[in-house]
Amino acid sequence: MSCALIGSQVSVQKDSSKDNKSQISPNVIYHDQQWLVTEFIPGSTLTDSKISKSVKITEALTLMAELHQFPVCFGQQFIPILDTKLSAERLLVNLEPPLAQQRDILNNMSKSLSATIDHFIESSGSPNTLCHGDINFTNILLDNAARAWLIDYECAHMAPVEFDLAMFIAVNNIPTDQQSNVITDYIKLNQHFRCNSYLLTYYMLYCFFINGLWYFNNTHKDAQPDQLLHKLGLAQWAAFDTFAKEHRIRMPTLLNLLN
Repeated sequence: MSCALIGSQVSVQKDSSKDNKSQISPNVIYHDQQWLVTEFIPGSTLTDSKISKSVKITEALTLMAELHQFPVCFGQQFIPILDTKLSAERLLVNLEPPLAQQRDILNNMSKSLSATIDHFIESSGSPNTLCHGDINFTNILLDNAARAWLIDYECAHMAPVEFDLAMFIAVNNIPTDQQSNVITDYIKLNQHFRCNSYLLTYYMLYCFFINGLWYFNNTHKDAQPDQLLHKLGLAQWAAFDTFAKEHRIRMPTLLNLLN
């Protein structure tokens, strides 16, 4: 196995035969500090695939579990440890109205979520592993032989497994009644994993929170506002509000901050 890191970009290759159904990433052809060139994989993303959502979830979880069990030996290379507070702060810098007027509230929420996450990591000793950070269906390719490939590692960090699971559920809008099945199915693929339910809960809130911020920040980047991104942002923050209520976690209602 081999690993290439360029800035925050990671590419992982697993030595395997061409008959394997999945690959952790395309083979690296060239890399330096600025550029990563990988093998071109003809095919379509899981988003565009006509396979059922349950099969999409299975493909994604299989790749995720393989990545998390990858033997990490970096030598001189370095993959940053996820800093939830810093990642959220970067999204709070250039807020558009009306969120700009809610900066203090959002900043306090960011600090609260990050502090709670740090507490659960420290108290439980949850280990860091190589996390992709954005395993959404658009970042998984199915080639012409129906093999799945995980791509786009720019969000990769060292973090507990619970972070990747939470982001996967959040960014793919996995319904509440299916979320426990996702965790159960993942554990079957990575039997060494012991899920910290408290850590997972707060990572879920954190992912809904920052995903919404990202969508809203990018809604107004062009002259014409992107209504799809705005809709996706609303969905993430609605999920935050619902999730917090269901788990009886006292947090400001995010959707109210948009009014």
